Amino acid sequence: MQPSDHEDYLELILENRIESLEEDTLQLISQKCEKNIDVVLADFRLLEESGDIILGPGTAVRLTEQGQRTAECVLKKHKTLECFFTEMLGMDPDTASQQACRMEHEATDDTISRLNQYLSRPRRCRQERHRPCAQICEDLKPISSYQEKETVRVALIRGPRRLGRLNDIGVIPGEEITIQRKLANGSLVVTIKGSDVAISPEIAASVLVEPVE
Repeated sequence: MQPSDHEDYLELILENRIESLEEDTLQLISQKCEKNIDVVLADFRLLEESGDIILGPGTAVRLTEQGQRTAECVLKKHKTLECFFTEMLGMDPDTASQQACRMEHEATDDTISRLNQYLSRPRRCRQERHRPCAQICEDLKPISSYQEKETVRVALIRGPRRLGRLNDIGVIPGEEITIQRKLANGSLVVTIKGSDVAISPEIAASVLVEPVE
């Protein structure tokens, strides 16, 4: 069993609160891990040998203290990465979760700690304990809500479909933008990296910013 599979099992037990290996639970694990049930059962025996779970009596299963610590660590990595991908990079939730699954096993504790610090700063979205970020920080407002000549910093972008266009014109998280003109139709003329760019009302509503202090 690969180390990543080992961690995936523990994470799955914790997140889904698995307490027994009944047929429906085995089907769930089999589907999530893309392994047949016989392989899952064999892997769980290896998890018991490693001291991460206790099997029995009967179909019961539970995490040991060691397994609980590992599962919590992996789940924290997953949720932090997923939060960063969805809220800061604008990925859709399914893609973000898939990418987090791949990266959580290689990400160091220091990397996750730094990401958490970044996400927890004022005006940033804060990772919730049991699910990825789903709400926009109250301090963030659309760029369209600011006035002419104000300079703001891009905090996040709502809607992954808009990322390509926005990346092309330089509207990315962390970039500073000065609003030059607000047009009657809701469009904006802004300065990004020394160039004036027109932004439609729809785009402006999806770009959430914070004031530059």
